[in-house]
Amino acid sequence: MATLERGQDLGINYKVDKVDGAAGATWLLFNGATLPLEFWDPVVRVLAAQDTVVRFDQRNAGATRAQGPFSLLDTAADAAAVLEHLGIQSAFVVGHAWGGRVAQVFARDYPHLCDGLVVCGTGGHVPATVSDESLVEMREAGRAGDKDTWSRLIEQIYCAPGFAARQPDEFAGLLSTMWPPSRRSAQWDPRIAPSASYWGSALLPTLLIYGLQDQFGTPENADDLQSRLADVRRLDIANAGHFVIREATQQVVKALQDFARDVTLG
Repeated sequence: MATLERGQDLGINYKVDKVDGAAGATWLLFNGATLPLEFWDPVVRVLAAQDTVVRFDQRNAGATRAQGPFSLLDTAADAAAVLEHLGIQSAFVVGHAWGGRVAQVFARDYPHLCDGLVVCGTGGHVPATVSDESLVEMREAGRAGDKDTWSRLIEQIYCAPGFAARQPDEFAGLLSTMWPPSRRSAQWDPRIAPSASYWGSALLPTLLIYGLQDQFGTPENADDLQSRLADVRRLDIANAGHFVIREATQQVVKALQDFARDVTLG
C-alpha cells in the first residue's frame, strides 16, 4: 500500500493489485462507509489475476489520514487524484454500499474516467428497513468492547440470516476487517450532495448488484435506481444482504467480469 499526499492534513491510503503482464480491465473500487479497503480482498484476489484493481480508504476509514468534514464530492475527487497519480486514464468504477453513492457522483463528475459503473447494495434514496434500535445497540456494543454482541448484530443488520453458519470462515474474515470499531476525526457530511443530486444520473453502462435480504440497499432502492437508468443490467442475489460482496463473492466477481467483457466488446 502507498499514500498519496493531498495537503498537510490529508494522506490517501491506496493499493494497486495486478499481476505482471495483466492486460485485462482496470477497476476502481469504492468502499462502504467506514470500511477499510481490505473489505474487498476476496473480490480482488480473483479480479487481480488478470486485471488491474485500484482501491483506497475514504477519509474516515482504514489508514487514510484526514480531519474535519468531507462529502461525496471530496471522495470522488480523491479517487480522481489517485487515478491521475497512477497515470490511469479510465476504469470500471464499482461502489459497494455507501461507496455506490460515491461511484455515482464519480460517474457524473468524471465520466471521461469511467468505462462503466457498478453499484452494489447501495441505498440512501428509499429509507432503510433496519431498526434504529439495532443500530444503536450495535454501536454501544462496539464502544463497550462487547465483541460477541457486536458480532451478532453485524450479522443481523448487514447479512442475510444464517450467513455465519453457512460461511463461518468468511464471516470471521469479515469481522476481522471491522473490529475494533474506531472513531475518526474526519466525518462525512450527508447534507452535501444528497441522493437527489446523483441518484440514477449515470449515462454510461451500469450494472446493479443487490442482495435480496439487504436492509439498506433494499429491493425498493434497486427498483427505483433501475427505473432511472437507460443502459442498465441487474443481478439480484438470494441469501445475501448488505455485505453482498462478501456473502456472494463468486457471483459478484462473475457478474463484474461478464459486465466488463460485454461493455468492452460493445
